[in-house]
Amino acid sequence: MKRHGEFWLGLSLGLLVLACPTILFSQNTDCTAQGLRALPSNSPLYRDAAVLSATLTKGGILVKCISRSPMDGTFEGQSGAAVYRTVHGTFQVLFLPQTTTFDRLKIIEQHNGDRYLYRFQGPPQPWPANLIDTAFRIYFVKDRNLLFVVDDDAELAALLRKFVRSQH
Repeated sequence: MKRHGEFWLGLSLGLLVLACPTILFSQNTDCTAQGLRALPSNSPLYRDAAVLSATLTKGGILVKCISRSPMDGTFEGQSGAAVYRTVHGTFQVLFLPQTTTFDRLKIIEQHNGDRYLYRFQGPPQPWPANLIDTAFRIYFVKDRNLLFVVDDDAELAALLRKFVRSQH
């Protein structure tokens, strides 16, 4: 019975994306206002990004804009990455194919004075220049084939963790 419900939910979201892309991506004006290029509808990531946007909105996290992410290609086999601007703040989401997960990814954080250093140990295998060096803390939230990346916003990271738990 649960699979039947999941099928209808997936079908409904898919039809919503196809029938109402301008509604889901009316956020494009917010992207333009902030000097960003909205994720184009012909992008291979568009469908997955739109479905996640609808799911986030249904979960109370209203998405205003989805754009391209500089973290695309961070991991081997990654299917894409997008920046989500929401009423609660901005974060990135890295996508893997449905058959792959971030479950075994190890994220190593080091705090050196006023710097934060991040390294990854896979699977999935990280890109060769495996280091993020930044002046602020980064929060990572794993959800199967999704990795949420939040820069310097503990409250937003906690909200996303709560959202992820509510999806299971």
